[in-house]
Amino acid sequence: MAAPDRFRDVRPGPVRELVRWPVDFHYGARASRLSARLAHGARYVNDRTQCPRTGRALAFPMTKTSQSPVLAFLAVAACNNPGSAGSSFGTGTGEPVGTSSSSSTGVDATTAIVDGTATDASSDSATGGPPKLDVGAPATGTTGEPMGCTYVDLLFVIDNSLSMSEYQAALAASFPAFVDEMYSQLPPATDLHVGITTTDFYCGSGSCSCSEFVFNCATTASDSQVLDHYNTPDQGNNGGNGSQGRLFEYGGMTYFATNTADDPAALKTWFTGAATAAGEDGCSFEMSSAGAAYAVGPDNAADNAGFLRDEGAVLMVFVLSDEPDKSPEDIAVYHDMVTAAKTGCGGDDCILTAGLLDPCVPDTEQTVWQFLSSFGKTPTYGSIEDTFAYSDVVGTALAQIVSETCQTIPPAG
Repeated sequence: MAAPDRFRDVRPGPVRELVRWPVDFHYGARASRLSARLAHGARYVNDRTQCPRTGRALAFPMTKTSQSPVLAFLAVAACNNPGSAGSSFGTGTGEPVGTSSSSSTGVDATTAIVDGTATDASSDSATGGPPKLDVGAPATGTTGEPMGCTYVDLLFVIDNSLSMSEYQAALAASFPAFVDEMYSQLPPATDLHVGITTTDFYCGSGSCSCSEFVFNCATTASDSQVLDHYNTPDQGNNGGNGSQGRLFEYGGMTYFATNTADDPAALKTWFTGAATAAGEDGCSFEMSSAGAAYAVGPDNAADNAGFLRDEGAVLMVFVLSDEPDKSPEDIAVYHDMVTAAKTGCGGDDCILTAGLLDPCVPDTEQTVWQFLSSFGKTPTYGSIEDTFAYSDVVGTALAQIVSETCQTIPPAG
């Protein structure tokens, strides 16, 4: 079966900017956290450690292979080496990254780097906790009135194939802290919608057989086999809860609506239950990009009515998957489907992306990475394998990025 014109081979997209060691030291994500703790308190953010003494952010390749016994030594050297031009450590200028004048506590404000996004940060010397990220004062219009988004819509695309229960539970466990951070940083009385869809486009409500294997971050299935497991909603509703881009119904709701002025407890309870209820009954031909696009596309407008707002609304798309994406349509099809739903707000400017992914996905510019990167910003991401570090992604950093984007968007009306 020949692939129609709108389908395409997955080809590498734009090269991701990432500082790496000149020597390729491979290690597991858990080793990164352990080494960071050993290295004089250097902290772990996704695949980077940062030395709080110097503010120097360090990047390491993140892979599935074994730990490197020299990583702790290298991190210690990075924290103690003041750096010089051409050095493998730090900025190569001998100056801390993003250092500003010292505070009254003697702690320098530094720059936290999360996948290419630099944001001002200062450590919480009173509590010894992680750095507090300063998003600055809200933008103001010509009349001096605060400017900022009216709405925030959070769409989570959750892989519901076999092997996902551990990762779904870890995401659920990290979500409450993310909500607290987001509530503290968004403008007062910001209206929130939180929805979930899945990566399934085949199994639906019945049992199905869709064995599939991955090699070198790509499916071994043929194009025709992939298409056989890709039933878009315009071809008919397969009846699956959260399938084909429909929102996952849990507790009688297809999405949770709340406001930052409300108690967040009910939202936390709903999401933690829904994320794990997504289950493992979906097809192993995971369609992550398609799930995100069809969730806001016209073919599911009736089923997903009310979830997405256009003007005055930030849309964040978050993908949780331990497999590369098999979505067969061109990246532009999925990108345009999402931006078409956000034309009143400003298209790409109002869309953020993030994810917890197999480390091979960003390393190989795999389909879902190309999709998440297509909106003009580097996705915030981490390794799905490091469940103990999910809060480094679904936490302060992501909440700040949502808040900063909100401040750049005019309110609805």
